[in-house]
Amino acid sequence: MRFQDAWGVWCTVSNIAFVWPQVWRTVRHDTTHGISPFATLHGMVGAALWFTYGLQEAIPAMWVSNASFLMAQSIMGAVMLRQGRMDRLFVLRFVTAFVILLSVGLPVSPAVIGWMATVVSASSMVPTVAHVAREKNLHGISVLSWGITIASAASWMAYGFMLDDPIMVNINYVTIPMMCFVITRAVRWRLSNGVPILRAAA
Repeated sequence: MRFQDAWGVWCTVSNIAFVWPQVWRTVRHDTTHGISPFATLHGMVGAALWFTYGLQEAIPAMWVSNASFLMAQSIMGAVMLRQGRMDRLFVLRFVTAFVILLSVGLPVSPAVIGWMATVVSASSMVPTVAHVAREKNLHGISVLSWGITIASAASWMAYGFMLDDPIMVNINYVTIPMMCFVITRAVRWRLSNGVPILRAAA
């Protein structure tokens, strides 16, 4: 196996791993404090576009990891639906947006889908950052999950350089700094409230 292929496997594993501690915490504690419903669904649209781009460009690491992400986010979305933090009409609007983007991008080229995924995914972080910046209770945010997320994003950025794929690289210039802000806020909240920092998946 070439190093590039091995790195793709690592990216897949890290991408699959980063979201599940957050899912475990959400389900076990039945808490979605600090998690933005808008950002969750916005991120799912981005992941669905990345999934499509991965299929089009025959990049297994990309479509497998995004399929896992979509499954994980669907579980958290189901919890938020049950808690009344969002309704079915809210979800339907995002599904409609995805269908429209897909119908526009698919007939043109994979690159269009890729750049759509970049814009949607990068902008999906903005509501999360805004939510975390003003939210007083960040108990629902998994520090472990966000730490793995940052490592995964850096890995994907390196993989994009290996494949000479600017679409895979450029998004991380925007998202990694925002991820660092979220995890810093979560750690500071735990320290100020006497909560163990890495009790994320407990």
